[in-house]
Amino acid sequence: AVSILQAHGLQHMNHFTGDHPYVVCEVKHLDQNAAVTKVETKPVTEGDTANPFWGETFHLEPWHEGEPLEFTVYDKGLIGSKTEGKVILGPELFFPNGLSGMLSISGLPHAMLHVIIRPLGQVVAENTAAEAGVADDVTLSKKKKKKIKVGKKSKQCC
Repeated sequence: AVSILQAHGLQHMNHFTGDHPYVVCEVKHLDQNAAVTKVETKPVTEGDTANPFWGETFHLEPWHEGEPLEFTVYDKGLIGSKTEGKVILGPELFFPNGLSGMLSISGLPHAMLHVIIRPLGQVVAENTAAEAGVADDVTLSKKKKKKIKVGKKSKQCC
């Protein structure tokens, strides 16, 4: 699961229409023939658009071990969208233990993107619908750790 929480320090790009930042997260598949796997937040249209809050969680499927994630921050305008910056996250940074933190956005010297990435096993993925709330994050983290440990044991014994 990928949670895109917020960004800090974005630029004002649409002076006429106002800023409407959003983020696209895409799996960079190792198989060049694979279908595109990506998700997109809703554009923030009110409040502090230089420091937008999305608070959205997505399930990126399919994702295979070894595939990086690319986060691109856009600003939606009247005609199209302008790219504010990108973050490319290598799989070693979030798999198998996950990641929660602020990532530097390339192209914007002081801008940061706050994300949480939780790799989900097959058993955990079945339970996520009931545990999608933010209050249940701690429970999910505990279950994830248990499932990863069980997965490693089963790999060793087979």
